[in-house]
Amino acid sequence: MVELDKETLEMLGKETRELRSKVSKKITQGVDIKELINFIEQEIFSKGFLPSFPAMVSINEMAAHYTVFDEGYVLQKGDVIKVDFGISKNGFITDNAFTVEVDSNSHQKLLETAKACLDGAVERIDTQATMSDVGEVVHSIAKKNGFETIHNLTGHQIGKNMLHYGLCIPNFANGDKTVVPQTSQFAIEPFVTYGEPRIKAMRPSNILHLMKTKPVRDPIAMKVLKHIKEHFPHLPFSKRWLVQEILDNELEGKTPFKGFDKRKVLYAINVLKKYGNIYEYDELGTVDGEIVAQFEDCVLFVDGEKSIITRL
Repeated sequence: MVELDKETLEMLGKETRELRSKVSKKITQGVDIKELINFIEQEIFSKGFLPSFPAMVSINEMAAHYTVFDEGYVLQKGDVIKVDFGISKNGFITDNAFTVEVDSNSHQKLLETAKACLDGAVERIDTQATMSDVGEVVHSIAKKNGFETIHNLTGHQIGKNMLHYGLCIPNFANGDKTVVPQTSQFAIEPFVTYGEPRIKAMRPSNILHLMKTKPVRDPIAMKVLKHIKEHFPHLPFSKRWLVQEILDNELEGKTPFKGFDKRKVLYAINVLKKYGNIYEYDELGTVDGEIVAQFEDCVLFVDGEKSIITRL
């Protein structure tokens, strides 16, 4: 039986909506995406919640799965940016995304179509609908407006402490006849583009996930793994968070991180990746370099009753 706490999820949905509204007002040319990401994460932490995953900002042909580490990017007029974040409490999770064209409207139809695809999918999904039914609606709206959907990115079911769990909601009719469960939570996220319906891995994303807790021989990596197990046991986490927490511990003279610097932490991350203890996601971009837009909302079903918990 899927464990869902409707009251907590509806509260997190309200927090997600309010934060999305605040963030959207900060997007303009000249702003560094580091500022946006830090603002989102600090707002979440300051209220006693956890991010469902590191806040992500993807630019133009980049579709998903990117957060900053040391680097940044200053927004330019005409950039099409996808902002993706979620809020978590007690293992319950929201996920949402929106797209903004920075101080321009050259891609207005693309963005309007992506939003219409989400609206159509949210309206279609119910406990009588199959996964393929929802995907068919998304794809038909995109094609009617002269665009294509990304076929190898999907929406996803969400479980307690599991961002991606169980079923996937395609962005085209893929023939999956699985019906929406009576009690379930889904993140619906159409990706719409001008060109090819596929994305590919582009570069490391700075987003990490604990995969296994088996000890490693390297003593530096072992100390870092212990910290990850204690502080990031379930959800994806940021390379930036991990480095900063360990350096803060070192500054305070706390064992076991006396003498650690950024170089040592990055070394440990590489060791843990090599042995499969942690996984670093790839940033994903369109195969042909065409711009992509995305909108996303969470839909909750409890005993067949539907609510769109992140909808503004």
